[in-house]
Amino acid sequence: MPLILVAALLVTNVTACASGGGGGGGGGDADGGPTTVDSGPREDGGTTRRDASTGTCGEGQHACGGGCIDDLPNEPANGCRLGCGEACPAPPGMGTTICNAAGGCDFECTPPFHRDGDACVCVARTCEEMGAMCGAPDDGCGTPLDCGTCGAGGSCIDGRCACAPDASEPNESHTTVSSRGTYADSDDPDFAITMVNLDDDRDEDWFRYEITDSNTDNAVITVTLDDIPAGSDYRLAAYYDCGSDPDLTTCTAGTADNMVGRGCTSDAAGTASETVTLDTDCDRFLSSNDSGALFVRVTSSTFGGSCENYSVQIRVR
Repeated sequence: MPLILVAALLVTNVTACASGGGGGGGGGDADGGPTTVDSGPREDGGTTRRDASTGTCGEGQHACGGGCIDDLPNEPANGCRLGCGEACPAPPGMGTTICNAAGGCDFECTPPFHRDGDACVCVARTCEEMGAMCGAPDDGCGTPLDCGTCGAGGSCIDGRCACAPDASEPNESHTTVSSRGTYADSDDPDFAITMVNLDDDRDEDWFRYEITDSNTDNAVITVTLDDIPAGSDYRLAAYYDCGSDPDLTTCTAGTADNMVGRGCTSDAAGTASETVTLDTDCDRFLSSNDSGALFVRVTSSTFGGSCENYSVQIRVR
């Protein structure tokens, strides 16, 4: 074979091998280009966004926008732990922005306001609800009330009007009050209680007298309360105590009230006079003696705060 033909055949085979010819499968890409491999997002520990296309974020991360970011400090300034860096919304009136335990924005109310849905509310109290009759106490929501002033000579102390005690104090109970004198029914005495006043709305005045039955008729006792200060409403009560003997005393004017022995009460409206009458009867065995102790009680159903004196007149017949 001529040398020229042999050389041509050798060149042809070399070219075919260089072109990947033959049945072997160990060659590179068909297009001869380089292979590219995606190594995923960079893990640098910062707030670099990561791909959240799978719907979940890694531990210590949360979704924000189109990706995942590392959890933030749980502070309102950056939207709390699960925020995206923007501050939490402003709270409602009387509220303070906070981050809740779940890492979200929330708010709490400043006492005495309390939370009601998405608002802070406070129910104001009235003077009547607080039992205040004077002064300017707080309504419970930070606003002062106008509960009025006290009458002549009165002082406002902790929302209550009070007066200086009169000379008859202390006389808060029938068990401790001292006797103011002894009167015989045969003398038909009239006597009065003056220069006395109620100190405040809780004060009660008791007075005691010994009544001697010195004739054959039962003593009839009439008690009248006058000069009730304007703006007040006082109550009157009178009781007759026969001691250890049966007490059959009856109330002939007023409403029967047997708080002490047998007695009567009167509670007319406003400053109208109060009057009660007792027909005494101690039913002593083989005796017509109806001697006993008279108790007079003055209290208020409405105390207007005045320190003016009231008066009591007593008639025994």
